[in-house]
Amino acid sequence: MKKSIIVLVVLLALSVFYACTPKESGGGKGPVTVASMIDSEGAVLGNMIIQLLEANGFQVTDKTEFGTPDILRKALEAGELDIVVDYTGSGQYYHEGFDPAIWSDPVRGYEQTRELDKTRKNLIWLTPAPANNTEMLALRRDFAAANNLRDMRDFAAFVNAGGKVRLIAAQSFADNPMGLAGYEAAYGFKLKEDQLILLSTGNTAEMLKALAEGINEVNVSLVYGTDGALDKLGLAVLDDPLQVPPVYLPAPVIRGPVLEAYPEIETLLKPAFMSLDLLSLQRLNAKVAYDGLDAGAVARDYLITAGLLSE
Repeated sequence: MKKSIIVLVVLLALSVFYACTPKESGGGKGPVTVASMIDSEGAVLGNMIIQLLEANGFQVTDKTEFGTPDILRKALEAGELDIVVDYTGSGQYYHEGFDPAIWSDPVRGYEQTRELDKTRKNLIWLTPAPANNTEMLALRRDFAAANNLRDMRDFAAFVNAGGKVRLIAAQSFADNPMGLAGYEAAYGFKLKEDQLILLSTGNTAEMLKALAEGINEVNVSLVYGTDGALDKLGLAVLDDPLQVPPVYLPAPVIRGPVLEAYPEIETLLKPAFMSLDLLSLQRLNAKVAYDGLDAGAVARDYLITAGLLSE
């Protein structure tokens, strides 16, 4: 009886081990399950990962546009997914009790998230794209050029010199010490109440429409840095050299056992993510969200043009 129980326990342990360990079959590699959040950017980046893996002999299960950030994270931790597209600044939510200012530094934030996830969860963050999809301020390009506004220092000087400003943003962003309140403190300016239009929600589509059309004299808006609307509407993002809000760089996150089985994945994905700057991601997002193009086709065209995938 005892011997039977021992055998059963061993068999169960082996079944769990093999279920969680990538397997190669028929000379191929995988299967590897790739997932992303429900948005155009996640779909494009997820498809880039899939196409690069498939071009290099991997069998891939496509779970792009899998769900919201919390659902994606839970599934990754549970071993239901192998590689996901996530953002470095999210580390502050996955690991509490640290100074939030760490995640406003693109290097320290990435390294902190990478180290914590590696040691606590055996999840490995690969090389991120140098494109910050955080809360930023946007202007019409013609207005920015006419007033020589490139970054938040220029904007602060413009405000302090009496320049005409009407900002539309979410109330939560205006009050946040890592949002508008943080910008004001860091760059030394202060917007008056009549210079603000504050909304109860963070729906940036409504805000950007007001900015593009000059509704209620709006000439500045809250935006997420890689939003596809920026390119379509002729808008420019103000750079934030002091990195006030948390930095959200998109990166592949892979389960430890999968990377151990296939270490070449890190080398395969690195050039693609390193090539993606703010403007290129804005344009790719716009092709999906506004032109209605297929995310897989957009990803493929980009990889071919960048010389990372053969036709």
